[in-house]
Parts: sequence; structure tokens; C-alpha cells
Amino acid sequence: MSHLVGYALIGAGVYVVVQVLKREMARVAEVLRDANAEPVRVEIRMERDPVTGIYRDRR
Repeated sequence: MSHLVGYALIGAGVYVVVQVLKREMARVAEVLRDANAEPVRVEIRMERDPVTGIYRDRR
């Protein structure tokens, strides 16, 4: 009989861990979906110096 109680506790623990993992996976998926929803346009503000050939920030 004590084995059944132990198995029940182990089963309950596994159930709780699975539920927590599912909730965390859903939260991370939502964060990633929001982050990838709209691409962000990046403006390159560099200009090549004709004398030195080095790229510098546009002024």
C-alpha cells in the first residue's frame, strides 16, 4: 500500500512539472511571436571618406 502512495506522489510531481513547462513554453512563444511580429527598419548612417577610404558616421 505504501508503494501506491509513493507512485501517486511521483505522478502528481510529474503532472505539476509538465504543467509548469507547458505554461513557460507558451509564455516564451508569445514573447517570440511579439518580437518577430514586425521587422524593424535599420538606417545605416555610414559614409565612406573618399580621401582615407574609411567609413565614418554621417554628420
